[in-house]
Amino acid sequence: MDVRIQKRNGTLKVVADGQAIDPLSFKSFRPTERNVSDFSWAGVRLLCIFPSDINSYLGVPYSLFGPSWIGDNQIDFAPIDRQIDLFMRAAPDGLFALMIQVDTRDWWLKQHPDCANSFFCLSQAAAYEPWRRDAAAYLQAVLRHTEEHYGGRFYGYFLMGGQTTEWFSGSDYAASHPVKEAAWRRYTGDPQAVIPDEATRDATHHGVFRDPVKDAKALRYWRFHHELVADTLLWFAAKAQEVLAHKKPLGVYFGYLLELSGERLLNVGHLEYEKVFFSPDIDMIASPSAYGHRKHTDASAYMVTLDSLSLHDKLYYLEFDHITHLSPTHVGTMMIPGGHAKFQSEQETIDVMRRDFMLCLTKGAALWWFDMFEGWFYSQGMMDEIAAMVAIARNVAACPLRSVSEVAVFSGGESIYYLDKRADIHSDLLDRQRDGLARMGAPYDWYTMGDLDHPDLPHSQYKLYIFLDAFCLSESEKAAIERHVRQAGKAVLWAYAPDYVQADGFSLAAMAETVGMGLEKLEESEQTIATPWGDYGFRKKIQPLFAVADGQATALGTYAASGRPGLAFKKQGQGLSIYSGMGPLPGPVLRELARLAGVHLYNEGSDPVFATSGLIGVYADRDGDLSLRLPAGSPETWCDLFSGACVQAKNGFLSMTLRRGEARLYSCPGRSVSPCPKTH
Repeated sequence: MDVRIQKRNGTLKVVADGQAIDPLSFKSFRPTERNVSDFSWAGVRLLCIFPSDINSYLGVPYSLFGPSWIGDNQIDFAPIDRQIDLFMRAAPDGLFALMIQVDTRDWWLKQHPDCANSFFCLSQAAAYEPWRRDAAAYLQAVLRHTEEHYGGRFYGYFLMGGQTTEWFSGSDYAASHPVKEAAWRRYTGDPQAVIPDEATRDATHHGVFRDPVKDAKALRYWRFHHELVADTLLWFAAKAQEVLAHKKPLGVYFGYLLELSGERLLNVGHLEYEKVFFSPDIDMIASPSAYGHRKHTDASAYMVTLDSLSLHDKLYYLEFDHITHLSPTHVGTMMIPGGHAKFQSEQETIDVMRRDFMLCLTKGAALWWFDMFEGWFYSQGMMDEIAAMVAIARNVAACPLRSVSEVAVFSGGESIYYLDKRADIHSDLLDRQRDGLARMGAPYDWYTMGDLDHPDLPHSQYKLYIFLDAFCLSESEKAAIERHVRQAGKAVLWAYAPDYVQADGFSLAAMAETVGMGLEKLEESEQTIATPWGDYGFRKKIQPLFAVADGQATALGTYAASGRPGLAFKKQGQGLSIYSGMGPLPGPVLRELARLAGVHLYNEGSDPVFATSGLIGVYADRDGDLSLRLPAGSPETWCDLFSGACVQAKNGFLSMTLRRGEARLYSCPGRSVSPCPKTH
């Protein structure tokens, strides 16, 4: 069977021997006849199989089917076969993705005491050639076995490695290890080189910033650390492709730029994600749904620069592993990730299932429901809901979909190398910013900085560009911004310190030139910018901070202590330059900036909006009346795909009365999308 990830009607699908399949999937650490057959009954065609005997981060095995990699050149395929047999019986129409864990096993570590445990200490094991060799042999043997015996039932494979199988270098970023030291010497070309000590690695000689000259050793080390993780992942991907020959999609969990908060973003090794995203050997990227945006009152969010993946025809899987009303919150004494956001009822669970579904459907992303330790979806109401979502996705697939976003957000990993990981401003500018963007009242697309000049990026549709962490800009990036943004007369929002980091230090003049207005350093300690639409600011006191010092700029917000402008805009020809000295900007503030840029606002409230061509979704933030402003030229009749109810627009608005947490997903009848009536 030949399987490709291809766009059909503008949306990426799993295409097996020419047949397009909507990428809605099932996964479980504890697959049984019941949960597999339940999802098969609901119409889910794609299912994941994970036959690993390694203990998870929660201290229990990922799989109960037993070990398969049992000794030197010894592989017992029976545990893998038993799990495949279970899936084939319970899902007779299913196609499967096999997840293969390449981490070191206990028996193997006893034979190689000079190697670190790759599950917990990935960067220390990454350059150990015997591990790479033996794990690659196991990987290729499993691939050959699966393709030979079950090739017609497998649509793809996932490479699993590192802490929590997400290619995290969990606890070894700091500790020295002979294998990593040797890799560092090869990287530097210096046979005497020693990995910098912790004080050197974590030093920042310019407030929250590493100095490009004074902290050069630290910068080089952190790049080495992240490149080592990405290169190891890609080394295994190349080994997998020696067997697959690109005839089946290959996926990984990776690139959590928007999610990893605090020290983790610098520590775990994901900053070179563009290497992985742009690699021809990788076809699918997966991540859980954002942990800090899961509560019934939240807005849902993804962890990666999703729209760049679509630009490169890489399928993004959002994993719904939320703690449903039926799920436990702990395994033993360990809290399951997301346990803080357990839903209290079936209605709450279904509400958030719909919210994540709307996010994925309108962003062209894949979705899999993760019944982690079995029983999390054991209710007829939830399975009916999944069956309805499968039907909606199937009907929508018949119609062309395209982005209608007029806001483009950009972020990248390069600037993070320069930041004090303990200052946590990357969490403010990336992780926490996701809520404000979701409540702006307009959809947005999120790209990585490496795609600024991509030939297929639809610059013509965007009216507002947002750069969240552009602290250091390459000449090519500045040229792309000049061409696509300034010369095109677009509006641009710059956050905190754009282009402040230079090759030889720091430049307020370069920053002011990039922003397009006069700026000054603040001497006062500030944490809040006050605006008429709400206050915001960094959680920690940091330096340096900057204020607008330009008589031609219009202030929209001021620092609370000094009264200096912290949020301002200035006309630049036909365009508009906006500067914010802090983040994260809340939804109401972003809404006003989007209005200045001429962006179409669907909603004046804080209710998350999900929109693509012909589809508009909304998730109610409160009980009461809600109105959606339709784009000019929209039809008058719209149908809610969840309830089947049709409504008439009046004066360009769709009006409705919703309870808090209620979701609506509207389609115009001209799209020929059939509603799926539900009673929930």
